[in-house]
Amino acid sequence: MFTLTLPENYGAVIALSLGAIPLFSWIHGALTSSLRTAAKVPYPHCYATVEQCKSNPKAEQFNCAQRAHANFLENSPQTMLYILISGLKYPGVATAIGSVWLISRALYLYGYVYSGKPQGKGRFWGSAFWLCQGALWALTSFGVARELNSLA
Repeated sequence: MFTLTLPENYGAVIALSLGAIPLFSWIHGALTSSLRTAAKVPYPHCYATVEQCKSNPKAEQFNCAQRAHANFLENSPQTMLYILISGLKYPGVATAIGSVWLISRALYLYGYVYSGKPQGKGRFWGSAFWLCQGALWALTSFGVARELNSLA
């Protein structure tokens, strides 16, 4: 029989993974939607054209917000899973790294959309999220391997 025992401080892991990260996704979407109107990009088009960007700076800003949101959606599911799984063995470390990941994602969004740097190069302000994702993956892999080893 398999028994799963949650650590005492696993609530922080759940709050981050299933609360803060989805909330930030909603913020991403709301920001992108608000910029769509100013950019004059009608649905169902995902991005403004190059011509629209040349004539309307808000179109370029919308494209940056749209790309930042897409990148967030591409990376958040596995990050949430890494936090939830690694948090079973290392709840404090998983929460800390996950929190830095979320802060880095906020810097990434802000830099991408509001820095005014050409081609969204302000996104590099938050590029540390890649390191956090790698660390969470490693922590998850190490924790699972360690647990499997103890069962053998």
